[in-house]
Amino acid sequence: MKVSLYILFILAAFVLAAAGCTRNNGSIGAWFGAWQVVEIDVDGERLDDYAGNVTAMFQNNIIRTSAQYDHHEIYSWWATWSVQGNTLVIDGKGKSIAPDLMLPADCVVELEILRRPGSVMEWQYVDHDGRVIEYKLKKVY
Repeated sequence: MKVSLYILFILAAFVLAAAGCTRNNGSIGAWFGAWQVVEIDVDGERLDDYAGNVTAMFQNNIIRTSAQYDHHEIYSWWATWSVQGNTLVIDGKGKSIAPDLMLPADCVVELEILRRPGSVMEWQYVDHDGRVIEYKLKKVY
């Protein structure tokens, strides 16, 4: 009796653990994980004062952008995201995105995907002033 309860307990634990091991309701493929924004170009010129301190993390339909500043201060922002064709859509309504990325806050932002996720990816955004901003990201994990 004691052995069968033990086996039943182990079996139940295994089933619960296996059922809980998903990637937030589904795989998002190569997007999943953390990406460091390693370079930002504005109108073809590298933004020299960008410190490479922003990370974008993708899981399910949530994007978290984090920026690390002096003295290891870390600030984070959350929004939802989706891919529609060759466009990355970040829904920042009521939210914001890392200010270092020079993207508008509290709105839906559409970025053209220049290079799909692999070990690197690239995005492009044209702001309201017509400036072309390109982002180069490298997969961290």
